[in-house]
Amino acid sequence: MRIDFYIWTVRYFESRNKATKACKNGNVIVNDKKVKPSYEVLVNDEVSIRKNGNTYKFLVLNFPKSRVGSKLVDMYRTKKEVDSKNKIPNKTNFFRKKGEGRPTKKERRNIDKFLT
Repeated sequence: MRIDFYIWTVRYFESRNKATKACKNGNVIVNDKKVKPSYEVLVNDEVSIRKNGNTYKFLVLNFPKSRVGSKLVDMYRTKKEVDSKNKIPNKTNFFRKKGEGRPTKKERRNIDKFLT
């Protein structure tokens, strides 16, 4: 089964087009190799997906015939633990709480310094 079709069927992406783009951008890694969307994934392959600053790792158990419901996904893959070192903190609204208005000039400079 193609890797882009597989990661779409096990609900890591909302559309097959987004799964294909993720493969083309190098965000999908199978057995420590960046793969193209047409890569044929096999049982017991280790897949790693980088999406929205998070890394998802799992082991392929079986192949669904079509997209499955969220309750049935665990029949086709096994999650692996991801190190907290790989996680990127959410940088939006890092200093200010939601609803506190716009940052002051000093706070904006601190935010710009932190992000660069």
